[in-house]
Amino acid sequence: MKSEFTFFTKQAVVSFLGNHGREGTKDYEFAAALVICRLCEKRWDEDCWIGTRIKLEYQNTLPAYKAYNSEKAITLEGVAELLKKGTNEDSPVDFVVAKRADMKKAEGMIFQVKRFGIGRDKKDTDALVSYINSLAKKYGKADANLLVCLDDHVSVDLTEFYKKFDTKNFPFNRLLFNWFSTDEAFLQDVYPKGERETFKIGELFAVN
Repeated sequence: MKSEFTFFTKQAVVSFLGNHGREGTKDYEFAAALVICRLCEKRWDEDCWIGTRIKLEYQNTLPAYKAYNSEKAITLEGVAELLKKGTNEDSPVDFVVAKRADMKKAEGMIFQVKRFGIGRDKKDTDALVSYINSLAKKYGKADANLLVCLDDHVSVDLTEFYKKFDTKNFPFNRLLFNWFSTDEAFLQDVYPKGERETFKIGELFAVN
């Protein structure tokens, strides 16, 4: 992975969401990134950072870009400005989770994030599998993973999903589902088939 991302600690992202996050915006991507970050830390047994591509004008002016390897501090206001205004919406990659190391040699997982359910009349298994299968027409084969955030009232029968899921033409390496309840966050490895991880909301969004 090249050093084309600006990286943040999970504490910085938690503080951003707590102080500046808004419902109904793309801030859900940062909440999803936190879930993936916790998962990677659990599986790798190492502290991780969350990275995102930043617009050029912000790359050249903010200290987080110039000094990420030295872990130079940046204020919460600086984090908020980067995450609200500086993220590159034209990038096919929404975020990356990498081991906390020299970022020029970072090992990590790259993600494209989609949200399913909001604004839809049908939120069942058929609608979800139809949506995911349709992505093969939009994306070429990508060296990235797809994380689908399921909104409230989305009902998925995984047994039925697998019967209709087109794995042959699926353009991403992996497929994961993420959803939240009142006090827990869930992460399901869908393709390849894997485990379901559960995280307590209080622990997930803890600053320390």
